Amino acid sequence: MVRIAKTIKTLILEIMDGNGSAHIREIHLQVTELRPEVPQHTVRARLSEMARSDDLEERLKAFGNGFYGPYAENKELSSVVSYPDRGPWGDSRYRGNCSGYLVKDLILRFGCQSVFDPAEGSGTVRDVVAGINQFHRKGIEYEGRDLRHGSDILTGRLPERQFDLVWYHPPYWDIVRYSDDPNDLSNCRSLEDFELKLNRSAERLFQTVKPGGIMAVLIGDKRKDSRYYPLFRSLLFNPNIGELKAIIIKLQHHCRSDSIGYQAKNPFLIPIKHEYCLVFRKLESPPRVSQKTRSSEVTENAIENL
Repeated sequence: MVRIAKTIKTLILEIMDGNGSAHIREIHLQVTELRPEVPQHTVRARLSEMARSDDLEERLKAFGNGFYGPYAENKELSSVVSYPDRGPWGDSRYRGNCSGYLVKDLILRFGCQSVFDPAEGSGTVRDVVAGINQFHRKGIEYEGRDLRHGSDILTGRLPERQFDLVWYHPPYWDIVRYSDDPNDLSNCRSLEDFELKLNRSAERLFQTVKPGGIMAVLIGDKRKDSRYYPLFRSLLFNPNIGELKAIIIKLQHHCRSDSIGYQAKNPFLIPIKHEYCLVFRKLESPPRVSQKTRSSEVTENAIENL
């Protein structure tokens, strides 16, 4: 009989010591039975931490297939999500890299068969699609690009095909500077310039969404010169990126700012611990427009009226 340990990690080790290298599903079941008060995501996080390796294939196999694994469909997806463990995808050392769980949840929820990531960074979305294809035997097509490799969303040539899901994770203005390219949103000198380029890039990317498909934009807030900026605000008034269907608030974990004592400096410096995922849908039959309006004019007017 296994003694109930103080921590979930210790309990997992004791189960493995008593039963040998049992399948991760059986370990999860035993932990849940012995510690029913512990949230399921906590058990998953501890198991995933102990199953990591440097090789993606090994990590995928270690997680197991089905049951609770990272590729199981999250049927409890809601407007607030939290992923304490970032999962086995991408490279956690890449600044601004996010967990792959949310994009996995969106792909499975909407049954996406094609995914485009125009700012793929360390390749998190690419790894998520590869894992879904492996464990769910789905033939999801993936295309990824990045400014570092010469693909400019603002002026470059976009894919001629359209996708079920376009996942856009832009820079959060100048929080992290990714390059010296003037079309890099992290180089914008003003909020107005950032919002203009953010909307233009979103409008161009929306052209690559299939009718009935979705574009998900993951973006956060920032502070600059003692002012607070909700960076997603202008997207809400842009009529050229489809119909807003959902706003998912994603809690942030393991941020560099976690160790900073903000309250000692300024009581208004409340730590930012969230991001927003805006989900836009392209209508099956776009409404007919009687007058031609340049998208840049619509965007500029929306920004001026904020």
